[in-house]
Amino acid sequence: MTEYNDDLITSKTQLKRDDNALQEVGLSLMDMKQADLDRLPLGDDLKKALDDAKRITSNEARRRHAQYMGRLMRESNSEQIMQALDALHDPFRQQRLTNWTDQILACEQAREAEGILQQVLDFFPHGERQQLRNLTRNALKARTPDPATATPAEKDRFKRERRKLMNYLNQLDKTAPLY
Repeated sequence: MTEYNDDLITSKTQLKRDDNALQEVGLSLMDMKQADLDRLPLGDDLKKALDDAKRITSNEARRRHAQYMGRLMRESNSEQIMQALDALHDPFRQQRLTNWTDQILACEQAREAEGILQQVLDFFPHGERQQLRNLTRNALKARTPDPATATPAEKDRFKRERRKLMNYLNQLDKTAPLY
C-alpha cells in the first residue's frame, strides 16, 4: 500500500484558485498606468502581453488575454511581482514620508538630521544626498521659533520649504524601483 503525503499534493481546486488569482493580477496589471508598470519586475513576454492588452476592447477577449497573462505569470517570477505590487499599493507609504518630514523638522540643526537623512537614502538609494541636505537645511532655516509671533510671510516661507521637502520625498517614492 502506498502512503500519500498530503503536504506535497496540491488539489485541482487549489490549482484553479491559484490560476484565478493570477488572472486577477493580470487584469489589474492591464488597468495600471505605464509609469507604475515600469517599476514592476516584469519579463519581456509579460511586457509584450501588456502592450497587446491595450488594443483589446472586447470583454471576452480581455478575459482570455487575462488567462494568457496568468499563464505567463505562472511561468515567470509571480512571487516577486506580487511583492512589488504590494509595495506599490502600500497604505503606509504617505505616513512614512510624513513621519520622516516631521522628524527632520523636529531637529534643531541640519547635522542632527543626518541619521534621518541616511534612513531616507537607505530606503531610496537613487536619491541625491546633496539635494536632500539642501532641502533640509532650507526648511530648518525657514522654521520660526515661535509660530504665534511669526509674520504671515515667515509662515508662508516655512510652508513652502516644508512642501518642497515633502514633494522631493514623494518624487523619490514614485520613481523607486520595486524590485
